[in-house]
Amino acid sequence: TEIALKAKVAEGKESIRRDLREIFSKGTIGTKSLAKRLFLPVPTIAAIRNELEKEELITRTERGAVLTEKGLKFVTKDLQFRFIEDLRCKRCFGRTIGSPGNFDELITQMKDFGSRRPRPLTEFDQAFARPITALNRAFLMLENDDLEGRSVLLLGDDDFTSLAIGLLQLNVKVTVIDIDQRLLDLISNIASERNFQIECLKHDLREPLPASLHSKFDTILLDPPYTPNGLTLFLSRAVQALKQEPNRRIYLSFVHRPPNEMLLLQKTILEMGLVFSQLLPGFNIYEGSEMHGNTTAMIILTTTSETRPSLTTTSFRKEIYTGEVNPTIRTYRCVNGHTILVGKSTIIHTIEELKEKGCPICGSKKRFLRIKRETK
Repeated sequence: TEIALKAKVAEGKESIRRDLREIFSKGTIGTKSLAKRLFLPVPTIAAIRNELEKEELITRTERGAVLTEKGLKFVTKDLQFRFIEDLRCKRCFGRTIGSPGNFDELITQMKDFGSRRPRPLTEFDQAFARPITALNRAFLMLENDDLEGRSVLLLGDDDFTSLAIGLLQLNVKVTVIDIDQRLLDLISNIASERNFQIECLKHDLREPLPASLHSKFDTILLDPPYTPNGLTLFLSRAVQALKQEPNRRIYLSFVHRPPNEMLLLQKTILEMGLVFSQLLPGFNIYEGSEMHGNTTAMIILTTTSETRPSLTTTSFRKEIYTGEVNPTIRTYRCVNGHTILVGKSTIIHTIEELKEKGCPICGSKKRFLRIKRETK
């Protein structure tokens, strides 16, 4: 408990115990690997590790954290740890689905599509999922009978899940709504090249959903901004777009949160008359999002006779993106040693803008090292 308080861990003392169990089980494990295993942000794992080092329960090596003699005695005698074998399925790693025989061909094509993607826009909370994640989403929906002969809507698709669905060559109509015209143009171009049935519409979901899209779709997939307002807005639009019938499914990708925060999020979901059918931790893997251990959960929601959106026809004026809800100032250092402040209230707003314009002091556009992050 004392270590959890010092590390300011919202997940409480149980997260400390699970951290120690992973180190005990693996022998040596790095910070990022721990974050992925425990579904915790990298900074949280780093804070726990620092406190465990102060207590001399672990030490740091080139390969990661390892228990000290004192730590090994503590986990085996006080915590009663014995079992070290990893029982997770080595094929699906908890994602519950396998891969078809032509998987290698599919992943190669998805990687090719991904290589054509523009840089992510952090102001829209974009963090591109890996090609395998887009395919796994398509496989999961297919296995659940939510693709063949269906009308599917994706609320945002910087991950190119629509293209993964197209590669499966099924009789499915796919519609993509996104605020980023660059992504829509690229998806449309690839769909035209490959003869995929994908319709792309530019729309800001903070504005009312067009009436032509109401009660139209069989299946919805969304990966909204990871804020309470972002979830409420995107999920309301999803409910509006779904056919008003019980047992329709929504595939929601969302970040892992501490229990108290998840309680509030689940209340939001339940208040819309949706029920949880399945929750798959770590299902989605991203190129960025290191704050979240590069993973998020796949949450499958099902409609009921009481499903209603929280928001209806009005515009939504509350802040939904992470940079708006929790403004941060990040300090970067260029290769020549100059420090640059990046944030909404500074001259340079995003790391993408810094990379594009270069260091304002020396003009260098080479690697930038983040040395500090402060929430304002």
